[in-house]
Amino acid sequence: MVKLDINFKRHNLGILVNVWNKNKNQFEEIDALFDTGAHICAIDTEVFLNLGYTLDEAKKSFISTATQPREKADRVVIDKMMLDNTEIESVLFNTFEFPLTSHPVILGMNIIRHFEINMNFKEKLITMRENYDDNDDYYDAEIFGDWRTNII
Repeated sequence: MVKLDINFKRHNLGILVNVWNKNKNQFEEIDALFDTGAHICAIDTEVFLNLGYTLDEAKKSFISTATQPREKADRVVIDKMMLDNTEIESVLFNTFEFPLTSHPVILGMNIIRHFEINMNFKEKLITMRENYDDNDDYYDAEIFGDWRTNII
């Protein structure tokens, strides 16, 4: 069971995640936005590069954001991240320059959809119970795009 404290910083649903820092060979805690409207996790390009990753193998794509209907983005994979005590490997992210840097990471549906979510706003707590099912009905690339992650 994953337990994430909610921080309403800037009136958003903020949480803390741990993203693998290749330079330091350890996890780094980063402010994130819990965003059920984001299909794929996102990370600010500068933060991504500071974590020791490169854009050398990034795939170019376009995304729609709350501020831009067509934004250029690079599709990348981060080695691993942690939500509470749950490690997730090979996480797909879009990276681009964020207009607001209060949450340089967005936790999107490619991660969220693997869990049963309970949001307790009174307690300021999100609890997430693994709910992953890898059958063909659950994963539909035509409708939802490539959202694969490797939860370990």
